[in-house]
Amino acid sequence: MDIQPIITAALFKDSKLIEQVPIITIDNKVVATYENAICISGLPKSRKTTFISYFIAAAILKKPIFNISVNIETQDKIVLIDTEQSIYDFTKQISFLKYNLKAKNIPNQLKAYLFRKYEPNVILECISEIMKEHKPKILILDNTTELVYNPNDMVESKKLIQFIKLITTEYNCIVICLLHLSKSNLTTLGNIGSYMDRMAQTVLKVTLDKETGYSTMEANLMRSDSFFNPITIGYNENLKNYEQIDSFEHNKKPKKFNMVDFSDKEHINRLNSIFDNINEISYSELIEELKRIYGVGTNISKQQILPYLRTNRLIKQNKTLNYTL
Repeated sequence: MDIQPIITAALFKDSKLIEQVPIITIDNKVVATYENAICISGLPKSRKTTFISYFIAAAILKKPIFNISVNIETQDKIVLIDTEQSIYDFTKQISFLKYNLKAKNIPNQLKAYLFRKYEPNVILECISEIMKEHKPKILILDNTTELVYNPNDMVESKKLIQFIKLITTEYNCIVICLLHLSKSNLTTLGNIGSYMDRMAQTVLKVTLDKETGYSTMEANLMRSDSFFNPITIGYNENLKNYEQIDSFEHNKKPKKFNMVDFSDKEHINRLNSIFDNINEISYSELIEELKRIYGVGTNISKQQILPYLRTNRLIKQNKTLNYTL
């Protein structure tokens, strides 16, 4: 391999600094500029994809939505790569986007692809070809975890990050990467998540409040500006759409937790999610899981949920004092 051209191209040339134009802003704070990637992380079903739909709508409609602005030109393409949804769910997502755009068909500015049934190496080859064909200014990867065989493999994860950096530079574009959070420690998943956090210009996190049903997007890292105010949205049945929830409404005292608000089936579904891959669990671990799946604190988990589950024989202790179904 002749490395001299690489060295020549990499040599820094002392020239006048040209200020970068903000492309994606939230609350007038710089989230993304060209030749950069950003990461949006969250647990499954936290509404990461819903927020992405509003990023796309803001770009196409050329107006802020929930304080999100995406300033690209009408002729600039957006490419959406989905790697995990069923055709039914993906169609629903596109229908929701068309509803917000007040459009009968997908605008020509957006190219949407579903690669759910393909292996990571095939999807990456397809992305390369799509970039050559459309040269989009924004590429959305939903979900980036599906672009590797093992998100904990350091070499494979590093190669993917290099691939994303190459795309941002070669096409002078922005790559938006969606990633799942680890359920155990609520950090971006695996080595791919660690590399992504270090590469990203901005790291955003989406969380779902199970008691209110509200989803909040906030900044975990902002390299180019100060943090913006978190954005909270909730679904309005009358509007058949999401609306922004102001801070007063979001911080109102929630409805008092009561176990009778849940059916036995709902309790069983929650317990099955805990014991999906294990047969038993210690007391301390169980309390942490109950806090997570019911969205409550330690006291309620210890004083209300666990006693109720034991009394109603939905969970029991074995001879080692661990808990089982």
